[in-house]
Amino acid sequence: MGARPVGLRAAAPSGRRESCPDPTPSGGRESCPDPTPAGGRESWRYVDCGAVDAFENAAQLPVLIRSMVERNQPLVMTSIWGATHLNVGWFDDVDSTLDLDACRRLGVQVVRRQLYGGGTAFYDKGCSVMWTFLVPREGHGDLDGELARFQPVVLGVLSRLGLGEVGFEGSSDLRVNGRKLGALAAQDVMVCMSIGGFLNVAPPDVDLYLQVARVPDEKFKDKVVKDLREYLFTAEQVRGRPLGYEEFREAFRAALVEAGIDAVEEPLGEEERRGVAKIASKLSGEDRVRRVSSERFVAAAPPESLVGFANFKGRKLCRAGVAIDPAGMIVKAMLAGDMHVSPPDVIDRAAAALVGARVGRPVLPDSRPGRITVEGPRVEASERILGGLPPEVVEDLRCRLAGVFEAPDVNQAEVAMGITTADLLAAVVGAVLAAAGASND
Repeated sequence: MGARPVGLRAAAPSGRRESCPDPTPSGGRESCPDPTPAGGRESWRYVDCGAVDAFENAAQLPVLIRSMVERNQPLVMTSIWGATHLNVGWFDDVDSTLDLDACRRLGVQVVRRQLYGGGTAFYDKGCSVMWTFLVPREGHGDLDGELARFQPVVLGVLSRLGLGEVGFEGSSDLRVNGRKLGALAAQDVMVCMSIGGFLNVAPPDVDLYLQVARVPDEKFKDKVVKDLREYLFTAEQVRGRPLGYEEFREAFRAALVEAGIDAVEEPLGEEERRGVAKIASKLSGEDRVRRVSSERFVAAAPPESLVGFANFKGRKLCRAGVAIDPAGMIVKAMLAGDMHVSPPDVIDRAAAALVGARVGRPVLPDSRPGRITVEGPRVEASERILGGLPPEVVEDLRCRLAGVFEAPDVNQAEVAMGITTADLLAAVVGAVLAAAGASND
């Protein structure tokens, strides 16, 4: 699972979550609320954060979320990246997406987002602008609805900037002619709902990215460069002239007014600034960055166990790792990926539920995709993968995952970017088969 610079997050249909008795996906929501409230105009707090580095940005969100909840007033913030860095999603496996030693050597900051999912993205200084809408949980629990509410606001911003041809595609990516300029994502962050996005305004240093990112196979590096430069696009390229932060900010505020939102500017207060500084000082530690780490997983696995990893791509990418003891039991498991799901511990709890499952000494089918190895390439044929284990083993794994992932407290934008129990299951079974392959090497 390689790092995706500036939000390379493709999507494919995968359906909604299914209950344990019925694995068949069902349809999604159809309601799309009006972006302008029926009761009239809304009063929001607006915070212009300006140029921020990775640690400032990650620290500002929890501080502003707390302030928003205490006031019970919606909040919107804008900013631009002020330092080159790699931004790791809360659930992402840091070792499968980037080279931490290379980052240190080249002076590239690395931060793991607090609670926020999504993939690992490379952001170059001054190359991307960002925005976040924070709304109370009450009355805003439908994340697909919140995306539908704020997408027209974002399109209004783009229209004012001469980017009217840009539209939403896939899992809420902003694209033109198939090339990506940005994205908008929604996540339940426990005390409120967060709807945030970014827009590429200038080309990043792709050569620097390739020095710090994990590229699966050296012989494909030239192809990655070519594809990456063709896929990524910027506002400057679309409209033929540079786009500065000030111009973006004014267009953003004008679009808010049109959407019925009166954004009253109020900078960070003294207490808020102290809170940001305190949190930022704690975000660069190795333990936080390696919160999800396949290298640490392997190092902590029992010495007699077989370890395997595999990835499965639905709407978002799911990665699994398992350690299997000589008796055929899962003794350690990890789940990771670029999903946006709440609560923030649900993926860890789903992995813990796999411990104790008896998978036996699995036999790899002759028709297995050759890409499934201990290193965990992407699984694409889920039906064939599931057929590699006895049905009763697959059912036990599925119910263990569903017991956690389909609980009432789990929330995500299912229609736009949701993952399912079946997605997680395909990655887990792939990892079991990868471990079996290790035993045959």
